[in-house]
Amino acid sequence: MASARAGLRCTLLLLAAAAAAAALASCGAPGAIPPPPAQSAAERAWIANADSLVGVLDNDVLLSTAGGGNLASARRALHDGSAVYTMLVAYELFGDCGSALANAGTPSGRAARAEGALIAACARLERASTLFQRAMTRRDAASLLEASRTVLRAVPDLSAARADLDALGGSA
Repeated sequence: MASARAGLRCTLLLLAAAAAAAALASCGAPGAIPPPPAQSAAERAWIANADSLVGVLDNDVLLSTAGGGNLASARRALHDGSAVYTMLVAYELFGDCGSALANAGTPSGRAARAEGALIAACARLERASTLFQRAMTRRDAASLLEASRTVLRAVPDLSAARADLDALGGSA
């Protein structure tokens, strides 16, 4: 799992560098960066990057379940060092979801539905991260339970994004 995390971090750094390069390349250019054309290398890169992000988020959804599904299990999880560490790994990425998506590049017009689903998922996951921080700071089982439930509300958006990406040629 540590090597997977290191690989994710490298991928996210590469995505950030690519986004920075694109931003610098557009300095002085009027307006926003236009979406890449369908079937272009840029579109395929965005699909691959978004597909990778969905895969990581899906895995972290599973890690976040260490918080439990009811108040009693959330209370236990707050006092279980292993569970707290596992959740910390997941919720750390959830808090950066929007940035990670932005670093994936510019989606094509064909990818608008996948992008919309990912934006919705990231909003929920970032909210869940905030709730998790509150739960850890205050040792508040109710906030941890709400964080877990908020993560689960993001699952349909992640599934929709996965389906849209698959239709565009992702994760073959």
